[in-house]
Amino acid sequence: MNFFSRAFAASIFLTVFFVGTASFAESLFNRKISNGRYLFDVLLEHGVPREPLDLIFRMFDYNEGRIPNTDYAVLVDYSRPSKEKRLYLLNLRTGVVQRFYVAHGIRSGVLETRSFSNIPDSWKSSLGFYYAKGTYVSEKNGLSLYLDGIDRSNSNSRFRNIVMHGAKYVSDEFIAQNGRLGWSEGCFAVGLEHLSYLVNLLQNGSILFSYHKDLIGYSRRYPLDQSLIGDEILPPGVNTGRTPGEGGGID
Repeated sequence: MNFFSRAFAASIFLTVFFVGTASFAESLFNRKISNGRYLFDVLLEHGVPREPLDLIFRMFDYNEGRIPNTDYAVLVDYSRPSKEKRLYLLNLRTGVVQRFYVAHGIRSGVLETRSFSNIPDSWKSSLGFYYAKGTYVSEKNGLSLYLDGIDRSNSNSRFRNIVMHGAKYVSDEFIAQNGRLGWSEGCFAVGLEHLSYLVNLLQNGSILFSYHKDLIGYSRRYPLDQSLIGDEILPPGVNTGRTPGEGGGID
């Protein structure tokens, strides 16, 4: 972990665990878009959930000057099933919100993301804030965006090779055939047609927040594993078996 990551990880403790008032030159809560309206209110009206949006804004305020990309941020709302476009790309200058499909880990649930982990080889998604900077080309997945986990609940992300990459199993066609989106091994897999667009906007030092409304608080107290109680209830027609190309196997 480099100096930035260590310092950033220490500062996130303040951001996520405590409620306070930041006194920076430009609080993101005070930022207005071109029509004079507050950015926070506009994003809420575009359907962004309040709690994670508030945490994202506090992250920027308490780390003012340390996050290079103040134009865009990403919220992944794993409270929503995979058939919904649950990755929110937030334009922090204009208030525009774009939504995309994003996969969860093969052991995190079928249609819903019900179980999270920071344990290597768990093949589960992880909750918390990530810092996105830099890219590489993977032999398996092609263009990939590096993600550093900066919460205790995702601190092993580099060791686990958790990145953003494209996948054929993230598509309307896959959902139509299987009743669900495809599974990764914990990575934030997005549609191949959207990967370059997202990476170009995020690769210069952005914040990505992986969130679940019922488990984000639990992840702060018990960072290794978090799971919802009970079994997942699936609608008819959902394929519960792995298909070629998905996480969890070699084709």
